[in-house]
Amino acid sequence: MSTVLQLTAAASRQILNAQAAVTHNLANAGTTAFKADLFYAEQGYAKSGESGSTTVDFSAGNMSYTGNDLDIAIAGEGWMQVLTPDGEEILSRRGDLRINTAGNLVDAEQNQILGDGGPINVPDGSQVTIGSDGTISYIPQGETALATVVLGRILLVNPDPESLTKGLDGNIRANAEANLEPAADVQLAIGALETSNVNPIASMVQMIELSRSFEGHIQTMKSADELDASSASLMRLE
Repeated sequence: MSTVLQLTAAASRQILNAQAAVTHNLANAGTTAFKADLFYAEQGYAKSGESGSTTVDFSAGNMSYTGNDLDIAIAGEGWMQVLTPDGEEILSRRGDLRINTAGNLVDAEQNQILGDGGPINVPDGSQVTIGSDGTISYIPQGETALATVVLGRILLVNPDPESLTKGLDGNIRANAEANLEPAADVQLAIGALETSNVNPIASMVQMIELSRSFEGHIQTMKSADELDASSASLMRLE
């Protein structure tokens, strides 16, 4: 294969990977607190065989005010520690909370919200309130606000973004060096949700540009292939 074909084929693979990342972002433009994937081309890909790398845009999405007492959004930087249904601790900014049939405080993905002492469990029939510092309180069924009981505080942390990775399952994980100590400066907006940080219009424009670029590369490959065939034909005539 000629050098031109090798370079163009490698570039085309990068474009396909970038298109996959943008398509995934667009599919999650309406997902609460979703963090967009960013695709970067690798230098020297033709020699290394690499086709690029994906990182994550950890910037905050916009605030969408719902008025629901169990909807929360992290104001600024920070994360909640949650427990997946598989028992893995991950980080999340998804604040569409609810109380499941077992009395556990969970998000819409059924991840259990962790507090100081583990998963937060609310007594049946209680009225739950969440403070801006993450404090969870409840009023027992049939009681007044004077009988409010503090359950604990949502485990809010603020590790360095460099210590975080996003898995193929979309979950955010911290590496062994990450600082996951409770962060008192992480605050919540109550009655609000963080939207996805995907910009649908910008993503659509990017998809169009990638499609045009891919078509251009395919045309270049066809031209290079035709040139190789012509050169081979001329060599046979000599």
